[in-house]
Amino acid sequence: MTAPSPDPHPLDGHLAVVTGASRGIGRATARTLAHLGATVVAGARSEADLAALAAEHPRLYALPLDVADPASLRTFATAVHEAHGAIDVLVANAGIGAFGPIEATTLEDWDRVFDVNVRGTFLIVQAFLADLRARRGHVVVVSSDVSARTFAGGALYTASKHAQRAFARALQMETAADGVRVTEIRPGVVATAFAEGTERPADEGALESADVAEAIAFALMRPTRLRIDELQLHPMGQTPEY
Repeated sequence: MTAPSPDPHPLDGHLAVVTGASRGIGRATARTLAHLGATVVAGARSEADLAALAAEHPRLYALPLDVADPASLRTFATAVHEAHGAIDVLVANAGIGAFGPIEATTLEDWDRVFDVNVRGTFLIVQAFLADLRARRGHVVVVSSDVSARTFAGGALYTASKHAQRAFARALQMETAADGVRVTEIRPGVVATAFAEGTERPADEGALESADVAEAIAFALMRPTRLRIDELQLHPMGQTPEY
């Protein structure tokens, strides 16, 4: 007996929003979800990069977005709703990093990282939470493997990721009765744009952005009876640390 062929478009009919989509994990995720059948609205600050992304696939759309700016986010959410309606999937991926000893960390550094990583996650979820409740949707929060550990020089970054983790867990507790699923994706070292810099080259010590995108797609495509609370992944070249 021949096994049935897998559905080439398992996310057909889904509307997804992906933040931080101009490069790295966000860009790879937007591409992956579109190829799996979802209509994807990609948001990021770089309009030129977004335009290039949207040109890659007929299911990809792009809108400018600064997740730390409430006005930008309101404009983005309104545009998504007017053009496409209520969303089913939110991938809160926008994030930046800054590292160094505590005494050298400035208030500007602190505010910038928390504004994007924590405030941005809160604002984008809040903007689409009514949709996600109504449609029994799925929220993916892309944090880091350091959302449950820390290291010297990482106080600022890891504090922001611990906050994202706490937010994701509280969000799941508040929305589970409505059928909403919340997944925290916790990648280790990724060859992607980081700390507002250039992309690191992929090597044996780093995941590729596509690896993380595939993990996100895996979580999204599970049966609705199943909830993946978190998914942690590392390159084999990264020293195990827990």
